Amino acid sequence: MVAENSPQRVLLTWADIAAAAADLEPDMRELLLELIRTKNPNFETSITTAEGPWYVRTVHVRGHIGVAEEAVDLHLEPTAGLTIVTARNGTGKTSIADGARHTLSGGIKRPYQVLASNIHYPHREIVVTVSNGRRDMEIVCGADEIVQWSEADGSLSTPPSEWTEAFARYMPVLLYPEMSQVIQDPSNLHAFLKDALELTALEELQALLKTDREKGTAARRTVEAAHTSALSGILKAGHEELARIVRGCGAFPHHEVRARIEALTETLPESAPAPLGLPDVWAVDDALRDRAVGTLTRVDDALHSDAAGGNALLAVLQKALALGDARLNDLRDRDVCPVCQTAGHKWVRRASEDADRLRTATRELRTATAAATTALRNLGRCFPAPLTDSLRQALTQLTDPAVELRIRQWDRLVRLSTDFATKVPSVASLTEALDESADLANWYRKMRYDLLARRDDVIAAQATVRAHIGSWMDVRGQEQPALTRLAVAERLDRRVDRWIRTARADIFTPIAKEVMELWSVLNPDADLKLTGIALTGGTKMRRSVALDLADGEVALPTGKNNSAVLSTGQRNALSLATYLPRATQPESPFGFLILDDPIHAFDTWRVRYLARHLMTLAERFQVIVFTHDDRLWRELRGLGAMPTHIRMDRHGHGRRQVRVSHVASPGIQRLDEIQRILGAERAAPIGTPDAVIAMSLAVCRQAVDTEVVAQIEMLGRRIGLPEASIVADLRKARKTLDQLALLNGYARRAGMRAIDVNGFTPTVHALNGAAHGRAPDGDPRLWIRQTRKIIKAVQEIGS
Repeated sequence: MVAENSPQRVLLTWADIAAAAADLEPDMRELLLELIRTKNPNFETSITTAEGPWYVRTVHVRGHIGVAEEAVDLHLEPTAGLTIVTARNGTGKTSIADGARHTLSGGIKRPYQVLASNIHYPHREIVVTVSNGRRDMEIVCGADEIVQWSEADGSLSTPPSEWTEAFARYMPVLLYPEMSQVIQDPSNLHAFLKDALELTALEELQALLKTDREKGTAARRTVEAAHTSALSGILKAGHEELARIVRGCGAFPHHEVRARIEALTETLPESAPAPLGLPDVWAVDDALRDRAVGTLTRVDDALHSDAAGGNALLAVLQKALALGDARLNDLRDRDVCPVCQTAGHKWVRRASEDADRLRTATRELRTATAAATTALRNLGRCFPAPLTDSLRQALTQLTDPAVELRIRQWDRLVRLSTDFATKVPSVASLTEALDESADLANWYRKMRYDLLARRDDVIAAQATVRAHIGSWMDVRGQEQPALTRLAVAERLDRRVDRWIRTARADIFTPIAKEVMELWSVLNPDADLKLTGIALTGGTKMRRSVALDLADGEVALPTGKNNSAVLSTGQRNALSLATYLPRATQPESPFGFLILDDPIHAFDTWRVRYLARHLMTLAERFQVIVFTHDDRLWRELRGLGAMPTHIRMDRHGHGRRQVRVSHVASPGIQRLDEIQRILGAERAAPIGTPDAVIAMSLAVCRQAVDTEVVAQIEMLGRRIGLPEASIVADLRKARKTLDQLALLNGYARRAGMRAIDVNGFTPTVHALNGAAHGRAPDGDPRLWIRQTRKIIKAVQEIGS
């Protein structure tokens, strides 16, 4: 047996997996190599990833999200270093970053929603040029958002899969919409990390095994269905021993059991079971019912008339009226009643009338009774025949819970039917008996159908049970290859599952370590500590990242929502602390790192902490940061870094354009702007000469003040002054010369050379005079040149 130890190497490619097959058992190894051959993988590394690291040289965006017809072009140094791109909200930072991300990724699906088309200019045109220092590659994206590589001969091709897979793993471009998912809900952290942990080859292998397992499972269900059908037929045929064996062995019997089943199959009876001899279903005839009820009503009416006891009275009257008795003859002649001895009541006439009436009533009773007897005899067909022993036994074998009650009801109705032939019942008792009989007939009709159906099933089962068993065995033989493959696939799937767990742990462990270290870098003064981070969940089910947090020395309860205690700034820090280690792994072929608004929820201190870390990253990576303000740039300058500073702003009227300018310093940028205005003023004067001079000098003073204040803030950060102290010092230094003095003071505290303020005093006085309406004479360009000298001297302090 081969040892079940997981491989020590991380299996990232098909070549790695093929090499790992040597450690598997023969059947697993054969299946694995077969599956690898179906993928026909290319074991060679793409030259595009092998020739890294790659850096971004240019980004050209047009007709994408917020960038319309006027294109935006960023020109970058394709080497390690820091570039800060600042622009106000709505200028197009995210539009450019998204265009770069979509194009550089090869067009992989975004994890966030965006309306990529520009409503004013639908002709998208994105071109990103990357360079490794030896050759450049252009990646283009058109109106349909399809990304292609521009080859050296000008032809277009699909981006290499190795490039897109590497981009998905390391994701060297991070947009704020991606960060915001973690800022809004830290439980989304795993989705944020997901692609970094993707193991494409292993997961594709797992998908291939899933297909084999599904086919094998379907084959197993087919055999089980055939087994169930055979067992059902055997049970219906009533072969108890065969049913016990087939039920006990399951759908997949061993050879000896199969032989026993086939032998017993030959003993099944050939003939059908004996007939049941079931009586027909009766019915309560409404006409017979009505006739019987009518006759019983006549009998009841007659019994309540003079006919009741009328026979005895009629005999007495007939005797009193008979001739031949001397005494009665005398009483008739004298009209004296023989009963009460009263005279004069004509008793003979009255006795004759009563006798006639009684004679008629007794005749009606006899007639009604005879009619009722005949009607009751005819009702016999409305009641059940006596239960035969075979029917009684067949009924007791049914599963109907009311069988016993129905059998007793049946026997009682048979007795009542017999009694009705000799005894005249009341209307109520007859009606109740007929209703019961009708109800029992309805029940028996269904039971009779079931009994006949069961007999038919037995007949059919006896005729087909051999076919069912034969079909079961045939299906098992046909599906055996798939079943054998299923057993191997399930074992190999468990091995692949262990490979994935091991690979993810090997990939995640160094990332997790860096996440915790970077969290400490971004939150050095926070009481809330990140003490652990781990992957949870299976390899096929939803995975997640578990955080261990502590408030000081007290560990917080673990669980899905324990990260809810994080502030917005801490969540921002958590997203960066998780993302940056992923994007900067040593194996990444990408030398660039593009961040969109990473300081969105940061206060000044966290901006400073991030600035320090970005300076470290910039030693190995081309770090490009898009941000909406100058805080990060100022912190970097305060730490002594000299990042490239690009500013974007919208200008013009109507269709406003995005202007991109490289900014060496905020003061120089203002001087460049006023110089452009003065250059255009030659062709179209913008005012009187005095007004032009006054405006130029006012801008020059703003340029000096802006540059001096920026340098003061940077030096203040460098010497470790709190933000409040710097602000307080600036409030005291209102005038330019005071600000220059403050700058020199900060420079000395930082151990830097101060500037000679006296040499610039005349220029500063002239600029201050212009600001108060006392502009000196002379060419404004002269004052711009003098101002540049002041700014250059101020910049040299920071350098």
